[in-house]
Amino acid sequence: MNIMQTIHTRKTCREFTDEPVTREQIQTILEAANAAPIGMHDYEAVEFSVITDRSVIDKIDALAGPNAGRMGTGPTYKAPVLILISGEEGGLERGTAYCNAAGIIENMALAATDLGLGSGYILGVVKALQSHPELFAELGVDEGYIPVSAMTLGHAADPAIVTEQREPTVSNFITHFVE
Repeated sequence: MNIMQTIHTRKTCREFTDEPVTREQIQTILEAANAAPIGMHDYEAVEFSVITDRSVIDKIDALAGPNAGRMGTGPTYKAPVLILISGEEGGLERGTAYCNAAGIIENMALAATDLGLGSGYILGVVKALQSHPELFAELGVDEGYIPVSAMTLGHAADPAIVTEQREPTVSNFITHFVE
């Protein structure tokens, strides 16, 4: 797939199969994450936690509540993989932690689409996790860091999610040209 095909194909997946994601696929996703632009090239300001333990993912879902996600599955939609992005606490007030996470997530989501995997940019779990710092160590979040975003990853229950392209358009958003 070329980049524009991948962009037009990438959609949020909200229903996953139980098929496991391979370590090689996760490595490719993390390679894409590491290619994302980071504010001031401060790569030490970002950490990833790759969570594949179903009981841990279910615990995170329980914190956010069943209404945090659609379809009654909780915010992780029962994905087999949850990639948590944490940023240095100092980057929260400036907003750089959230900006960094946005670029990282999109790179990972595009790589997932290219691999034929479903993904979703989720925030429902982040607010819940931020109010439970006692769980940070269990989730691989180091002291001085705080979760800022997360992405679900897995094999899409509906293959069309990762194969059908949307119609190219420039009219989804109001655009003002100031010339």
